[in-house]
Amino acid sequence: MGAELAEIAASMSWDSGLQRAAQRYYALSVQFAKVGGDDSFAAVTLAAFARQCFDLGQPDDGLELVQLAQYGTRKSARPILRALLATREAWSYAQTGAAQQFRRAAGLAEDHFAESVGDEADHRVRGFDQAELYGVLGARWRDLAAARQESKEARHAQEYIGRALELRDPSCARNWAFDMIGLARTYLVTAEPDRACELVAEALPIAKQWAAGRVGEKLRDFRREVRPFADSVVVRDARDAVRDLVDT
Repeated sequence: MGAELAEIAASMSWDSGLQRAAQRYYALSVQFAKVGGDDSFAAVTLAAFARQCFDLGQPDDGLELVQLAQYGTRKSARPILRALLATREAWSYAQTGAAQQFRRAAGLAEDHFAESVGDEADHRVRGFDQAELYGVLGARWRDLAAARQESKEARHAQEYIGRALELRDPSCARNWAFDMIGLARTYLVTAEPDRACELVAEALPIAKQWAAGRVGEKLRDFRREVRPFADSVVVRDARDAVRDLVDT
């Protein structure tokens, strides 16, 4: 119970921009889980902690946390947990542009997820369905494309995020907004700003509900990344719409 409450507090702190508080709560959650003998929950919390590191542009720190989680569950992890941890490993490699390592980790994530089909549900790995798998991997292909400035990886990102959007439960509006913004950012890598702006415009009515949190941060990333195309009226209008939403 203590581990779960600390993890919830960490997630809420992170989403509110309270980064240091989130880190303290994540560390506390891992400690509670270890004391309670729940290595799997500790691994899931470490995966969330790593995700925060990646959002802060600290891929090496994130990878260290992921590897700690993988080592701690090397004998006990079920396929779904192995898949989750593999996506986090891939995240680190994507941010650093390590294409070969990224492809290996992303492939393992899909393989482990396929092994988990028909397996008994693991309450520790909440919300990690096929839509989330594709959404996460698609966003990581985008990270790799951005790091290497290669359109081939961006096309992979578009394919994966497109699958995620097709599979998303309509009730997962926040995840849908993340997908749409992430997809828009892939079109900036392929120098298709009009399409990117079209997608962001479609996402804004839903995204405004979470503009004060991480969704807003992703919109700010989009606004910064689209700046090189600011000669376009469409781009200027999109940047103004994002600014009005996230800066109010």
